Amino acid sequence: MDSSEILALLARTLARGRTTDQEPGPLAARLCDACTEILGADAGMLTLTAAAERLTVRTAESAGSAGPVISRLEDLQVVLGEGPAALAFAEGRTVVAHLDGDDTDAASFPMFATMASAVDGPLTVYAVPMRPSGRVVGVLTLYLSGDHLARPLDEAEFLADAAGAALLGDPATTDISSQPAWPQQALVHQATGVVVAQLGIAPTDALAVLRAHAFARASTLESVVDDVLARRLIFSSDGAENDHDGTVSEQHPRTEEP
Repeated sequence: MDSSEILALLARTLARGRTTDQEPGPLAARLCDACTEILGADAGMLTLTAAAERLTVRTAESAGSAGPVISRLEDLQVVLGEGPAALAFAEGRTVVAHLDGDDTDAASFPMFATMASAVDGPLTVYAVPMRPSGRVVGVLTLYLSGDHLARPLDEAEFLADAAGAALLGDPATTDISSQPAWPQQALVHQATGVVVAQLGIAPTDALAVLRAHAFARASTLESVVDDVLARRLIFSSDGAENDHDGTVSEQHPRTEEP
C-alpha cells in the first residue's frame, strides 16, 4: 500500500469515527484512535513532545478487559522513565516488546521488564517514533494481545510520521507562530472547506489530512492547498484521492536525523 492509499484509509477512519451528537474530541485523540484501529491494536497511546511541553493522549476504548492492564503499563513507563516508548523516543527507532514474562528485552529497560513480567497473558507493545521531519517529535505506542500488527511495520511507521506531521500543525499542540500568515491562512481555510465537503469530516480532521498529505508528498502545505483549490487534487467521498496532474504518489521514506 503506497502513501496515498494509507492517507485515504486514515481519512476514511477519521470520517467513520465522527459523531453527530457531540463536539469532536481533540485532534490528537482522534488520530490516536484512527491509528489504533487501522493497525489492528487493542489500545494505543500517543505522546507528543514539543520543546518543554508534553501532550499525552490515552486510548483504551477497544481494549476491553485489558484496559486496566494497559493503563498500568503506561503509568509504569511514566513513573520509571523507561520502557518501549522511552527507548523509541531516545533512539528514534521502533521498539517491539513481548510482555509475557519471558520474552521481554530486559537489557533495554530492566526495571520495566521486571515489573511488567507480572502481566497476565501475552501482550505485545509496539512503540513507533513519530519522525515527520527526521526529528522525533513523539511516540505512538500500540498494545495488542497478538504478536503482529494488522499492517506491515513500514506502513505503521509512515502512519505515525503522518500523524506527527498533522499534529505539528494543530493550534492545540503548537505555538501560534507556526501557523500560515494571512492571506495564505485564508487559502488554507478554503482548501479545508473543500476537503470537508468532499469527505464529510470535521474541519480539524480535514486540515490534518492536508498536512499529512503534504508530508507524504515531501511538499509544503501551501502546495497541497494550491492543488486542492485548483482541483488538481480531489478527495472522493469513499476516502480515495486522485492527483490530476499525472503524478503518482509513492511510499515516502523516513528522513534520517541531521
